[in-house]
Amino acid sequence: MPDLVFALETHPGLKRPKNEDAVGHALAPWGGVFVVADGMGGHRTGEVAARLAVETILEHLKGVEPSPRVLLQALERANERIHQEAQRPENRGMGTTATCLVLDLPYALIAHVGDSRAYLLRKGELTLLTEDHSWVAERVRQGLLSPEEAKTHRWRNVITNALGSFPQARVDLLGLKLEPGDVFLLCTDGLSGVLEDRTLLEVLKHFPPEEAARRLVALANEWGGPDNVSVVVVRLPEELPRASRPYALPLEAAKGAPVRLKLGEEPEELPTQVMEPEGRRVRVGWRDILLIGLWVLVVAYILLGYFKGP
Repeated sequence: MPDLVFALETHPGLKRPKNEDAVGHALAPWGGVFVVADGMGGHRTGEVAARLAVETILEHLKGVEPSPRVLLQALERANERIHQEAQRPENRGMGTTATCLVLDLPYALIAHVGDSRAYLLRKGELTLLTEDHSWVAERVRQGLLSPEEAKTHRWRNVITNALGSFPQARVDLLGLKLEPGDVFLLCTDGLSGVLEDRTLLEVLKHFPPEEAARRLVALANEWGGPDNVSVVVVRLPEELPRASRPYALPLEAAKGAPVRLKLGEEPEELPTQVMEPEGRRVRVGWRDILLIGLWVLVVAYILLGYFKGP
């Protein structure tokens, strides 16, 4: 794809000792695949989860014709691999976000889990294509928090969906018909949680992908660099091929608007997957239960003696 211009950048930021983000891409005759992932579960396990997600998705999509089902299977396979690794005691709590863009020109497919994001710049307007799977984002959608309150809420880093935390994955799947010159931005929350959308818009409008990606990472670090930050910027050529895929009918009908795709029956609601990137899961063993039981007995004995009197 000689006219497809893109850039990938990842940086540990200024406050984290290690980079637990991962980015990756693969070009193909029909376009290409681009992925960002933000791992969690500890300095080692987060890095492994993000890397496994990117590697597995790219491997699964290599050499096959793209489709919504194939893309969904790629994330399901990544979820399976990470969940298997997470069963090891040293990997408890392992998980990762993942946002994947498949360019099957002149169409785009996006699969999304977690709070990494995909944006579209079209005709001077920046649109957020994905919905954050986070505690505060869900409260904003319910009208219980304002966007301003969500930015400073103490649970703003808690995500409610991640690859690897359960045997089954909950994946958002979207598609859209592309227009010449469209620009995509994929990023982790180390960027979107620090910079305002208007800043993202100005950088994407005025700089080519390589310079835009570099400047966005630099700006996130100038504003404190509180987290790992990863960016993928992709600009489409001014001429797009004509194509007709079996899955493209709803995308053509939507005339360029994003379409939420469904494959067959809606899956049963899966348990909420809550993961705190910097926290540790509290594990209660039988010794803890025994100590708690003894403590309750002692307190009960003291209270019984107090109320019974001399």
